[in-house]
Amino acid sequence: MDSFDKQIADFVKALEKKQKKAEADSLKFVRMSCAKVEGTAKEIMRDTITDPEIVYGKRGHHPSKPGNPPAVDTGTLRQSISHSIEVQNGKAIGYVGSTIKNPEYPKWLEYGTSKMAPRPWLSTSLIKCQSWMANLWKEIFKK
Repeated sequence: MDSFDKQIADFVKALEKKQKKAEADSLKFVRMSCAKVEGTAKEIMRDTITDPEIVYGKRGHHPSKPGNPPAVDTGTLRQSISHSIEVQNGKAIGYVGSTIKNPEYPKWLEYGTSKMAPRPWLSTSLIKCQSWMANLWKEIFKK
């Protein structure tokens, strides 16, 4: 192998190493961001503003005010919030949401229904985490 071929081989190795590092950093960013959004979603339900004028159910549940995250009644939704990560073609993809599929009340709360105004919990969590994620991005990828 002549000098030029060795330079090319070294250059390719260096690029491959940088690509693997970027993929690992991307996975770290997605993993940490999903965990932060999950935790924030659970936290905002604990701290939501309820409507003291409305009470229903056997437990005397006070729902949240429209536009605020849902107030905790049984805790089922909050306990169902989870995240997962998968890697497809070298790209990390993160998912955050509720594991409850039926009934679809996590979706009904997030977007509202014809009879109920939205009580956004996931989008609110994402918005609350935006600056944190931007700072994390800068920290992880500053190298």
